[in-house]
Amino acid sequence: MVYQKTLCYGTLNPDLIYFVDNLPKAGGDIRSNDYKVRAGGTAINCAENIANWGVSVSVLGNSIGNDALGEYLLTELKLKNISHEEIIITDNPTPTCSIFVDKDGERTIVSSGYSNSVWNNLAEVKNFESLLIDRYSIPHIKDSITDIKKSGIFVVQAGYEHPIDYEIDFLVVSKDEIDVIEAENLLNKNLVSRILLTQSNLPARLISSEGAVEITPPDFKTINATGAGDVTAAYIAANGVDDIFLTIKNACAAGAILAGTNELPTLEKISEISELVDVSPR
Repeated sequence: MVYQKTLCYGTLNPDLIYFVDNLPKAGGDIRSNDYKVRAGGTAINCAENIANWGVSVSVLGNSIGNDALGEYLLTELKLKNISHEEIIITDNPTPTCSIFVDKDGERTIVSSGYSNSVWNNLAEVKNFESLLIDRYSIPHIKDSITDIKKSGIFVVQAGYEHPIDYEIDFLVVSKDEIDVIEAENLLNKNLVSRILLTQSNLPARLISSEGAVEITPPDFKTINATGAGDVTAAYIAANGVDDIFLTIKNACAAGAILAGTNELPTLEKISEISELVDVSPR
């Protein structure tokens, strides 16, 4: 199924992306081979893809500033057809995220400005069918998440940083952020129904109370992995788990396309590449 109204809640910021051969040593000086500026943060990354698939999507999260960077974000959200009317605007500077991408496509990220942010509450989340939350937003909405899930809304979390003692339907997380033992504890406590463990272009693993399956993506060379995990989570949040294997294959294909081409994956391309994704029981 496709959810008709999805809310992406989390970080909202411009991404300042620099492409470098290698990161400098302390005190060093390098020149970037190329750079780009885009509207980013997990909430915007996910919403941009969902909107690109023709699904109604909104964003909420941290406040942005009444400054040039804030105006840039608002303009980009409007252009991308992402609803954003309830974003909080303050006199504090808009948070930023500087991303350094090396020649192997690996990222080093410096985020700043969030300590002064105000965050939206989730009072209006009942108007949505699906909710995607990111790991950075958890301290601001933690007390609301279990009640939201109990109301029948499908809840997906992207990333893992704070202990999970609330209930969600799906966790999409890097293998670097959580170990298998902790993941199994979350399942055994019925806090999370399904967990997708990902790691760049290496095989991913879907685990649940029903067992585990391994998902092997196509052999893409990673150009820039920025946002690959976000698009994977976005596909799951937008499409649910009625056909879990199809959703997982398509979600992993979407992540591989973004990492390998640095372009938004279309539904047509996802369907094509999904045929190359192998799913096998563990």
